[in-house]
Amino acid sequence: MKYLGRKITVFLFIIFCGMTFGAKFDVDYAAFRGDENVDIVEVYLLMPRILFKFVEEDNQFHSNILVRVAFAKNDTIIDWKQWTLVDNLADTSMDIRNQQIPEQVIFQLAPDTYKLIVIVADQNRDQKFKHEEDVIITKYSDNLEISDIQLASRFNKTTTKNKFSKYFGYDFIPHANLIFGEKVPEFFAFCEIYNLSYTEGVKEKYKVRYTVSDLNDNVIKQFPWMEKNKPGASAVEIKKINLADVESGLFNFKVEIEDIGNGKLVSKTKRFYIVKKGEQKKLNDLMTINMLAEKNEKELEELFGPMSYIATNIEKRQFKRSDIEGKRQLILNFWYSRDPNPDTPINEAQQKFEYHKNYANQNFGGMNKEGWETDKGRILIIYGPPSDIERNPSSLEAKPHEIWYYHELEGGAEFVFIDKSGFGYMELVHSTARNELTDYDWRRFITQGLNY
Repeated sequence: MKYLGRKITVFLFIIFCGMTFGAKFDVDYAAFRGDENVDIVEVYLLMPRILFKFVEEDNQFHSNILVRVAFAKNDTIIDWKQWTLVDNLADTSMDIRNQQIPEQVIFQLAPDTYKLIVIVADQNRDQKFKHEEDVIITKYSDNLEISDIQLASRFNKTTTKNKFSKYFGYDFIPHANLIFGEKVPEFFAFCEIYNLSYTEGVKEKYKVRYTVSDLNDNVIKQFPWMEKNKPGASAVEIKKINLADVESGLFNFKVEIEDIGNGKLVSKTKRFYIVKKGEQKKLNDLMTINMLAEKNEKELEELFGPMSYIATNIEKRQFKRSDIEGKRQLILNFWYSRDPNPDTPINEAQQKFEYHKNYANQNFGGMNKEGWETDKGRILIIYGPPSDIERNPSSLEAKPHEIWYYHELEGGAEFVFIDKSGFGYMELVHSTARNELTDYDWRRFITQGLNY
């Protein structure tokens, strides 16, 4: 495993120094036992083809995609990989709205907690998308254990080894969004079993059972216990699950293993989603409820932080006084009450908020602050993008500063930001908008502290 010692900010800047947006692609991962010191970590991507621009060349259309995947710890890159994809399209009139590009990359990592960073760049139009999440890479013991579970949309015999090939001659195409329905009515589950009791030359068996249940542990599908011969101290389990008769919702897929030799029992679960036609909003609501249920009070307060910019004073007081369940309910109702069109599957107000928050985090962060916490992030979240921006870079006579103009706000409003410290942090020093900081003598900050 290579330890690069490179800071995340440097890692992101080297190539992706333009504007970066929140992820519009899906990421999943699974860790399998490696040698004594590392796990084999597979990272899966699923990218909509419609996300990328196709340009014509040699009577064909091509998208040019750069992918970078990294694992970081304590703000330092531990390992990363980068590659380019060229996606070909014969005719741009083809309907590609529901087509996805699967990808996979493999790392060897010591068991630990990391930040997984994935950046996808459309090189035909200089647009980048970023995904971040905290991941836990399990340390496998000498006890009976099951690896992480990978869910795939396809499982095919292969004659040519490629990035999706497992070691037994089959391609396993990952389905990173974990969403199934009419278009993908089934999945193939893959996992490994470790440390079965085994004696060379002795025929021994283990048992396996598969269960699909809802989040209240109600069994939706369950397959009877099946006995299998032990191939050794380790084994592989693959199961096809048809979901055509299951309604929309959030579900757990569970694999249970019993070692008949010693009676030990172990299980592992994987969350997945089913969305039937016209029921996306129902699933969105369930996913939100589930997401909030898994957060502790501190995490709920962090979630409400940027929301407080657009919350009413009553909502802010209620949130501060509420217990953890009250905080969850307030956040849930916060977006329900702001949905401009409840009949559509998307909450347009929440979508716009998330876009602006993600944009702020990707472009305005610094000085130990997330982008949404900065003055520019706050203004973007409250008022949206400006009509015009006047950018004034650093010079011998002036500190860098920007003026954001909002032509439709209160008959025309402006916001002035100045990098007072010289470290790239833009502070709001003046605005003509109501209830914002006003200082008509703001120009004094431009030259303050400069040496001539």
